[in-house]
Amino acid sequence: MKQINSITEIDALKKENDMLLVYFGSNICSVCCDLLPKLDQMLGNYPDISAVKVDIQKSPALSASFSVFTAPAVILFIQEKETLREAGIMSLSRLEEQISRYVELFSKATDSTDLKEEIS
Repeated sequence: MKQINSITEIDALKKENDMLLVYFGSNICSVCCDLLPKLDQMLGNYPDISAVKVDIQKSPALSASFSVFTAPAVILFIQEKETLREAGIMSLSRLEEQISRYVELFSKATDSTDLKEEIS
């Protein structure tokens, strides 16, 4: 996951990507260190989701701008809108369930939009 240090970078990525997952964590947090590789591996199943990370120790103002005051935290943006937020100790299987549901819904919505455009 690419490290992000500014809100400008996140805003640009939200515009460029239909689905963006932002992971907030720290190298001194044992839960964060345990979750990040598992989250990275899980995201391998979702190639349509771009993912970046924010080090809350190095970028506290950036974390605060997203109202992230606990780590780890995961925010999923779909078409620039916050769609999912989990923070603290979280179930990876539950998180994947939720992400999978949103990806499926988004895929169906874009497929039906494409179909409408083809008919027009």
